[in-house]
Amino acid sequence: MTVALGRAGLGDLWYRWCDRRRDWSSEATGAYEQDSLLTEHGGYTALPIGEFMQAYRTAGATVTRGSRLGDPRHRSFTVEVGEGPVLVGLAVLLGRGLNSQECSSWVEVDGVRQAEPVRLHAVARDLRLSRDETVPGPDGPYPRPIISSRSHLEVSSREIVALIADVAGAWPPVE
Repeated sequence: MTVALGRAGLGDLWYRWCDRRRDWSSEATGAYEQDSLLTEHGGYTALPIGEFMQAYRTAGATVTRGSRLGDPRHRSFTVEVGEGPVLVGLAVLLGRGLNSQECSSWVEVDGVRQAEPVRLHAVARDLRLSRDETVPGPDGPYPRPIISSRSHLEVSSREIVALIADVAGAWPPVE
């Protein structure tokens, strides 16, 4: 799974999605009347789970409420993208009162899980370190995407769906 995610570009993309200061509206295709989620106190207005789920659906994935991993009662949903017999799943757990996304992914072929699920933030870190690249320190982006605007959600969900579609299309990875 790590090889497939590395080839799809996770090592760099993950930290891009964690960048709350980026001008996401310049990359979004939608126009949002209330785009920024920044509050007057410096935090972010929490979006409803339905808005997250819709963004991933719009990006082309199948989305269901509740995570297929862990406790489905929390603010969570499952994103799935398939290519033939290969299905790549992504469990997204939203932070309480935050728009942070904890993402774990797995691959199934003909309904059989190929390996244990991996946490994307850990794989991204490992990929960068294996290339002798730095990972953001305490002053850098939080190691999980915290959605700062509706355009940030649109662009990151579109790119995450494209990444897992790449993994599905290239499975099994050749070392």
